[in-house]
Amino acid sequence: MGVCLVLLAAALGAALGCETVDLGAPPADVNVCMPGPQWFIDQVWPNFLGADYGGKHCYDSTCHGPGSTTAMTLTNPIEAGTIPFPTDWQNNYTQASQRMNCSDPSDSTLLILPEGRQVHGGGMLIMDTGPEATLVEQWVTMP
Repeated sequence: MGVCLVLLAAALGAALGCETVDLGAPPADVNVCMPGPQWFIDQVWPNFLGADYGGKHCYDSTCHGPGSTTAMTLTNPIEAGTIPFPTDWQNNYTQASQRMNCSDPSDSTLLILPEGRQVHGGGMLIMDTGPEATLVEQWVTMP
């Protein structure tokens, strides 16, 4: 009789099935983030992406100029706290932030390419221990 009850309980449990557990929304992609726009204006652009590298600039037409899939433009000066960005600044911010790995900024294509760790059409522009790497790492947490 005991065996019959165990079998009956197992059959009943199988027939009713298990409850569905709601795990919530799926997590966001680890490479999607919104690093601080003010830090971009004040530090990242003037000291890295808009800087002069021996006569080369990231926004040059032969690099990330108009028509490229990673286009950036030489922008007009912008006052601190100007949010929302004017169109040219928004484009530059978007291009840069899409190349950011917020969980590991030093592994961002924003650094890997100009450091020469992967082939970069503009060649090696910065050192992996340089100030640009520090700026990008700080950008994740700055306003």
